[in-house]
Amino acid sequence: MGLLNQVLATEKRYRLTKTFRPNDFFLSLRELVRRHELVWLMTVRHLKGQYKQSVLGYAWAFVNPLTQMLILSFVFSIFLQVRPAGDVPYPLFLFVGLLPWIFFSSAVASGTDSVVGASSLVTKVYFPREILPIAAAFTKVVDLAFGLLILTAMMIYYGTPPEWTVVWVPAIFLIHLVFTIGLSFPLAALNLFFHDVRFLVGVVLSMWFYLTPVMYPVETVPPRYHILFDLNPNSIIINAYRRVIYQGDSPGLDRLLLGLGVAVVTFVVGYYLFKMMEGAFADRI
Repeated sequence: MGLLNQVLATEKRYRLTKTFRPNDFFLSLRELVRRHELVWLMTVRHLKGQYKQSVLGYAWAFVNPLTQMLILSFVFSIFLQVRPAGDVPYPLFLFVGLLPWIFFSSAVASGTDSVVGASSLVTKVYFPREILPIAAAFTKVVDLAFGLLILTAMMIYYGTPPEWTVVWVPAIFLIHLVFTIGLSFPLAALNLFFHDVRFLVGVVLSMWFYLTPVMYPVETVPPRYHILFDLNPNSIIINAYRRVIYQGDSPGLDRLLLGLGVAVVTFVVGYYLFKMMEGAFADRI
């Protein structure tokens, strides 16, 4: 009963405090860190429900990226004759860019639906609602891990071992994860108020995919359009993955710091907007 009373008291204080002030930002982050076990539990819950009642189950984590890689490789290497620089096989070039894109797009789409999908939970008990889009993103990290097994098998098949610069991958991934979660925060909140947001996100992600050098080298793009790729965080991150995994180059400290800066700003602004709208969640559902 003591724990229940504490939860109800917290919920009561939360409902009385509808506004989120700038000086509450770090207090909310500290509360989020303190609830790290709840983040894990929500991630496991989301993971179990992801392939629930599916015949293939977690095999879909292999089927989806492998199917996309095979189709895109056939179209772009056979029909369109796209050739990446160097001796790297096109399927390997494609998959190194496709894996982080699939993670990003699926995490953003899942994060956008995270609050709406847990509406019954949101109205019953208080917990930091930002845990929902975070857990949705962490679930896609598991799918990414399955995709890495395919990438490892491909590198063995083509006789292309990873370069020593692969040690940069965790840092690049952390930047990508922070950017992805930061973008998911406001989308998850807005989708609760305007259900058209989920459809808009699908359209934007489709356009974003073709404006990101997943299927083609950025060197093939006319110079006058390079500004589109210089401003695209996914372009910076995917090129960094390729440089460190099989080119043996550093990701470029200036580009890495730029990506980090964009990721941190996106996270801070996205988290602040989410907390600003959080007070009205229960009334909106």
